[in-house]
Amino acid sequence: MARDGSGGQFEVPCHDEESGWFDASSSCYWRLLDPQPPAEDPVWAGRAPGEGAVYNGQCPGQPLGGGFRWFQNPPPGYGGGPDLEALAEEAVTKMRLLGADIGIAPKQDSTGTVGIPVWVWNGPGPRTTGPTSASATALGVTVTATATVQNVVWNFGNGSIVSCPFPGTPYSPSAGLNPPSTTRGQCGIPGYSRVGEYTVTATTTWAVHWAGGGRQGDLTTTRSSQVPVRIGELQVVGQ
Repeated sequence: MARDGSGGQFEVPCHDEESGWFDASSSCYWRLLDPQPPAEDPVWAGRAPGEGAVYNGQCPGQPLGGGFRWFQNPPPGYGGGPDLEALAEEAVTKMRLLGADIGIAPKQDSTGTVGIPVWVWNGPGPRTTGPTSASATALGVTVTATATVQNVVWNFGNGSIVSCPFPGTPYSPSAGLNPPSTTRGQCGIPGYSRVGEYTVTATTTWAVHWAGGGRQGDLTTTRSSQVPVRIGELQVVGQ
């Protein structure tokens, strides 16, 4: 299925003798140039011939699409095989990746205090921190993907945003009123400045590496989770 310039769809054959093999992700046909362009051709962008290859693209319904393009690996669907990138995406779906399993101090069912540090962390597990793997197969070709959390961006709902490339450390009473320190593998903020109810949102970026069918590649995907936090003022008895 190809897309025209207006976003409409129309059917095209998977292979054309003149144009080559169809790639659904770009809606273009790609044909390996034979012979390949000389080493000084700008299409190589400084790469040496033999490092990947140059293909000629023709894109039905896209007047400005196509042309000569360098690819490290053959375009998806080239040679009549399965779309390896689509198989990688299918493998990611099978993993059922989640957002952070949020731990927070103060606890969700309690009330924190203005100016007191807030600690957050991501509970470890195959679907929350990784690594975790899954495979997908089509036309006798198997692609295996492995996902690992790259980082978690914590939005505390008050304008404070912290990025942590690690799960974080659960709060311990031994930490007292010390604020969490990213240099020590801890995540959080020094505290809220105003009374109120806030939503803490954790956006996890998963880094996925896949391999199969003689190719490999990388992709990223995100998942989010949220918890509420309630902040009050310190009440001093006797005043």
